[in-house]
Amino acid sequence: MPLVTIEIADTVPVETRLTYAAAVNAGLVEGLGMDAEDRFQVIHPLPADHIVADPHYLGGDRRDVVYVRILMVKMYDAQTKARMFEAVARNLEQEGVRPDDVFIAVTENTLDDWYPGARGER
Repeated sequence: MPLVTIEIADTVPVETRLTYAAAVNAGLVEGLGMDAEDRFQVIHPLPADHIVADPHYLGGDRRDVVYVRILMVKMYDAQTKARMFEAVARNLEQEGVRPDDVFIAVTENTLDDWYPGARGER
């Protein structure tokens, strides 16, 4: 049950933000093999001047960065996470996000760190 936070400029239209969120979810489904319904996302539109990314760090050409933060249970190996990164970036590119503008960070924890609501109690 990843919890995804997407930070994006508030100049991006609402419909486009939702399209990006769907693309991220599709990348998680493809890359991690998770259920499509396992979708928990928060979209944070921010003033464009609040999104800072060095335009050329590591040889990039960044212009309109989309930050994707994924909090998930530690259960995937590096190869699986690499597939997920590639799938998310490819899906976002299909929706118009330049590959250099995709920035994904994963934070992992354990099942003991989640409470999915009373019906999901273990």
